[in-house]
Amino acid sequence: MEHSIFLPTLSHWEYGNEWSGERGLARFLIVPEEGQLNAELWRGPLCRALSQAERSARFPISQEGLEALERWLLEETEALNRENPEKAP
Repeated sequence: MEHSIFLPTLSHWEYGNEWSGERGLARFLIVPEEGQLNAELWRGPLCRALSQAERSARFPISQEGLEALERWLLEETEALNRENPEKAP
């Protein structure tokens, strides 16, 4: 599995844009709100509206917050995919 996740630059979040993606079976949605990045993870293949978040966290909208968010996403998606490895790509 890859050891990085692409995340947009700081200006993307400062303008209030959302971001979603996937890594293996894990799906994620990041929504900026009140100076924070709200991240949710769930097991695919369904979209967020048809799933229940299994993990969530908040990070400040800053360069340090983006770095912490990327580390969290890598760790949590890896853990989620390990829980059901026979179905992970």
